[in-house]
Amino acid sequence: MSDFLPEYHYLPVPGGYRASYRLFADRPFRLIPGAEKFPSAGQAITAAKDYVRARLNPPIRGEVTEPCDVLDVRAWHEQKAAQRAAEQEQALGAIVVKGKAVRIERRRVRA
Repeated sequence: MSDFLPEYHYLPVPGGYRASYRLFADRPFRLIPGAEKFPSAGQAITAAKDYVRARLNPPIRGEVTEPCDVLDVRAWHEQKAAQRAAEQEQALGAIVVKGKAVRIERRRVRA
């Protein structure tokens, strides 16, 4: 088993330096993909450190979505509440509201 040892290096090329890194002691150095030439070796090493940091610690993404009611749960709860109220009215002659029975009065209106 190899040792985890992030190591940074630079590679001199005509016109500047390229950044390279390796994560394990027994692996070869790898160039940073898509990186351009850097004017100094220090900038190349800094770019290699930034790349490894971003690779090992990717940003956590969270997506904000609109609340959706796929199963139509809200309508189901409303139907069940209406059904319970109808059953209470039929059995008790009243509807229970906050633990108290509220009497239902029915009047016939003559037209």
